Amino acid sequence: MKTILLLLTLTISFAAADELVLDDTSQLDFAETLLNRGEFFKAVLEFERLIYFFPESPLADEAAFGVALAYDGAGAYEVAADSLRQFLFDHNDSSLVPEVRLLLGRSLALAGRYEDSRITLSELASEEPPLPSSPRAGLLHGLTSLPLWELDQAERSFRLTAQAFPDDPAGLLANNLVSITAKRAELPVLSPFVAGLSSAILPGLGQVLAGEFWDGVMALTTNALWVGMTWWAASNEETPTAVVTGLLGFSFYLGNIYNASHAAEEFNRRAVASLTAEIASTVRRWERENPYPITLVPEP
Repeated sequence: MKTILLLLTLTISFAAADELVLDDTSQLDFAETLLNRGEFFKAVLEFERLIYFFPESPLADEAAFGVALAYDGAGAYEVAADSLRQFLFDHNDSSLVPEVRLLLGRSLALAGRYEDSRITLSELASEEPPLPSSPRAGLLHGLTSLPLWELDQAERSFRLTAQAFPDDPAGLLANNLVSITAKRAELPVLSPFVAGLSSAILPGLGQVLAGEFWDGVMALTTNALWVGMTWWAASNEETPTAVVTGLLGFSFYLGNIYNASHAAEEFNRRAVASLTAEIASTVRRWERENPYPITLVPEP
């Protein structure tokens, strides 16, 4: 009787085990579900599980790409870039190569490696014949200049893309972005030297010119107080006190000049930031109308 029960138990166990066996398609679907839910590191494990258990699967390249997408989604851009390079080594004949190269350029840019990103994107944009991702690579090449405030370089990249792909939607967008970046000539600019000199003549004036009114009032008030204390001490023949307050006041005076120069730099950055925000919103709007697996400007 015990023998019969044991056989029945084993039979049920093996049957249950057979039901739990996953194929490569089911494994990929599960990993992509985790990726779409934002469970990036769990997705990495499931994609790698597919690669490990189904190394000869025709879906292995999709799983390898999924690993990189998951790391990129998690903000691990350096690891994503390494995964993408490994993909290009292991699956150089995959149909996913154009998307992989575009994502590699974006991951490098998001990792702050702008020079490497530009090289990668420039090579992709100049492919002959063009790959499906080549026009977007040209766009992204220009977008990598924005975090560095290099609007001149951005405009040149957009212009080249518009000329290289005049009939492609990305080329039409690039032409629009050329017009937007050209607005930089209309941006208000305040020289840090002029702002510093203004605050050297009248403490706080440079800050006011840079739009920091209350900082300017504070700088003027503080410097006036130090001058007043030094004058009072000197008038009452309190020489040591006058020397101390004079030195302290002079340090605040110099700080006021530095602060004015810095305020001018921030004023110029804010002006450029408004333009880069317009570029980013234009690209996002275009991407919603022209979907592609790799977004050029990730949603904030």
